[in-house]
Amino acid sequence: MSPRDSQAPRALMALLSAAFVALGVSIAAIGPALPEFADVAGLAVSAMGVLYSALFAGFLASQVSAAVLLDRVGTRRTILTAIAVFALGTTGLALARDGVTLLLGSAVLGVGYGFGTIAINLVASRLLTHRPAFVVNLINALYGVGTVLGPLITSAVLRSGGQARWVPAVGGACAILLLPWAWRVLPDDPPPPHVVAGGPARKTVPTALVLIGVLVFLYGGVESGFSGWAPTYLEQTLGVTPADAALAMSIYWLSYLSGRVVSTVMALRVDPATVLWGALGVLLAGGVCLVLGVGQRVPTMAALVLLGGATGPIYPSMFGVVTTRFADRAAFAVSTVAGIGCVGAILLPWGMGLTLPLAGGRVLAAIPLLLCLGMIAAFHAAGPRAPR
Repeated sequence: MSPRDSQAPRALMALLSAAFVALGVSIAAIGPALPEFADVAGLAVSAMGVLYSALFAGFLASQVSAAVLLDRVGTRRTILTAIAVFALGTTGLALARDGVTLLLGSAVLGVGYGFGTIAINLVASRLLTHRPAFVVNLINALYGVGTVLGPLITSAVLRSGGQARWVPAVGGACAILLLPWAWRVLPDDPPPPHVVAGGPARKTVPTALVLIGVLVFLYGGVESGFSGWAPTYLEQTLGVTPADAALAMSIYWLSYLSGRVVSTVMALRVDPATVLWGALGVLLAGGVCLVLGVGQRVPTMAALVLLGGATGPIYPSMFGVVTTRFADRAAFAVSTVAGIGCVGAILLPWGMGLTLPLAGGRVLAAIPLLLCLGMIAAFHAAGPRAPR
């Protein structure tokens, strides 16, 4: 047994958790830096949704090709490569001098982010075979820790006279520092064996699965779109400084983290669909609060707390629903839904940014509510169970 293979599970769990914290820092730090990125690109800040489009285009590319890469080289090499690519992308964002290099850096970041999340979750699911969901939920909750730290670091940097555009590179630098540890701790695993199907593969996509995919498509506008544009929205509607807007976003991400922790505990007692319905109810309340509180500090901050707390549980709960309802086609179902969701994360943030100057921010404030109503309708139409 090699030294890597003999490492205690705790060391491996700590590594995976640290990697997810680094990912969270960089992703959450992009939103507060959008005005600076707009200056670099020479574009209006309302057009900078293309940065998220580039990021999730890279993420989508990694989702499509991850199965082939994992099959050829295994999880260890995939994670090591993903960390390096992710760090390269964050460096590209920090050093970009025009719109083209900025979009390229964001796309590279998305590729590393996508490969990393898939491979890390796969390793986590194998870590404790009797409690795989616990480890997966734990490291995803710690991603939320990173999303809280990202805006906090940004706020501190801005208050000290620094530039927010360098903060995503902090997560990338932390990821690079993890490489020697990852080299020692990650186990060597052979490529997964090819499974010969017992019968002809079914190529049809159930309507219920498509509808859940629609839910995830719309969800991309809430998590990626609203969270990305919220700092700029706060500056324009409340008149706060960029540093205060970044600090407010740390509250949003803290609520996001809390929502994931609470949903993980709830999942031990109730089914994923019930957790998802509860999260959608809280999201609806947050959307209403945001619409009614445009230009008002207290209702706007209350909306941030509700939207963050609801957004955190939706994605992992959705995967629980999919793998439960489509247990005989779980891999196909998850990849289908994830692919549809990536398209939403590519398109919706860009479109939301274009509404930022309209009606004093009221159009942007209404979008999370409209998206939530669409998510509720899609999940309701998907029915209580998948068709036989």
